[in-house]
Amino acid sequence: MIILVATALVAVSLSGVSAPASATPDHYVPATGPAFNNPYGKPEAVRRLIGQVNRTVDSVPRGGRIRISAWNVRSAAITNSLIRAHQRNVSVQVVMDRANWNPNNPNADAARLSAALKQGNQDRSKSKKSFLRRCISSCRGKFGIPHSKFFLFNKVRVKKNKSIKTVRWVTMYGSYNATELGATIQWNDLYTIKNDEPRYRSFLGTFNEMVQDKRIKNAYVGYDDGVISTAFYPYIGSAAATPDPIMDVLNSVACKGATNKTGTTRIRIAQTSMYGDRGLALARKIAQLQRQGCNIRLVYAMFGGEVLRIMRAAKVPLTHLAYDNNEDGLYDRYVHMKTMAISGSVAGDPGAKITWNGSANWTSVALASDEVVGVVRKKWVTNRYMQWIDYLFTHRPAIWGPDHPSNTVASPTGRTTAGSMDTYESRAAAQDRYDAQVEGRAKKRGVDPYALIKEEN
Repeated sequence: MIILVATALVAVSLSGVSAPASATPDHYVPATGPAFNNPYGKPEAVRRLIGQVNRTVDSVPRGGRIRISAWNVRSAAITNSLIRAHQRNVSVQVVMDRANWNPNNPNADAARLSAALKQGNQDRSKSKKSFLRRCISSCRGKFGIPHSKFFLFNKVRVKKNKSIKTVRWVTMYGSYNATELGATIQWNDLYTIKNDEPRYRSFLGTFNEMVQDKRIKNAYVGYDDGVISTAFYPYIGSAAATPDPIMDVLNSVACKGATNKTGTTRIRIAQTSMYGDRGLALARKIAQLQRQGCNIRLVYAMFGGEVLRIMRAAKVPLTHLAYDNNEDGLYDRYVHMKTMAISGSVAGDPGAKITWNGSANWTSVALASDEVVGVVRKKWVTNRYMQWIDYLFTHRPAIWGPDHPSNTVASPTGRTTAGSMDTYESRAAAQDRYDAQVEGRAKKRGVDPYALIKEEN
């Protein structure tokens, strides 16, 4: 049913190297559920998501279909795998933002992919042709950007018990763009769903609309099977839509009365961007929930100054997971996820375990853009997201050195106590000192310290 909803390791090729005309097909499909990469992990952890995408592409058999919506396509490895698929008669169709490939912003990978996908199309039917299309503003709306990130595969060949089997309707969505930087400088997630044809069809219908690059009157649609719902923005303009779906969720949270060991609702957030009027409203709500006793941990990359002031006044536990790796005045390692996981009392259910994931930042622009947002009502999924965000909150990459503010670790409850060596105020002061250092380097170079985050968002 279509409804409105409220709420692996591969080698990298050089950009100039053409994909081989053929390659031995892989036999792989990722596990169901979330996967995360870690730019400071071992090679497998760094390239987990890009490897997952490439190996799945290489496992689509002749005659299969691949559909990708990505804000940016800038990876030689992904380009090579998609060209290999096209050359073995797989229909490869990609939609991206024109802002990431135009005369003022060259993109060798996207250009090479587009050229290769035009070869050999003349003997294919319309539905089986391959192409790369670029949207101006959001594909299905009047404003915004084409920011959704999903990968669709109608069939994938896998090895199971020494035999080859076919897995159908593989859908991946999350925060990962089809870029090298998405693997090497960002913390990202991808959520995989398999053998779910209605879900796949919902994504495919949205993709086919995006290809047209025309405004859709009722753009906010989705599919909900009662366990997982996936919705597509633009969100604004829908008669059934309330002003902010995330605010609706937060308004339904009660901090006390949860059926867990502490009786307290836990909220874990990993969010790249939060600013403007929407960001301020959400910041005030999060601050209110902190004061009401919710157990909150929040990991972020680029928040507005007033947003931070509001949440700091309420002592919301924050970790700024952004780092100037080469000391050039640009934050170039940062969290890129757009996730909130809640365990506790939500909408009258004291034992709720729900995760919101996908591609949408907490900004007004997101509501006007092409985005995919998932709501997963599964205990094990929520536990995994909460554990990962807790890890990001408390673990400082060793390379960042002892003076970075994320070196200090908050108490297990997410709160700090007066008089402790690691007070909330000391963490905030350490963060301010570090940010001042980055901003000083940026000022000397005449750059915006957040420029790379904005460009690669």
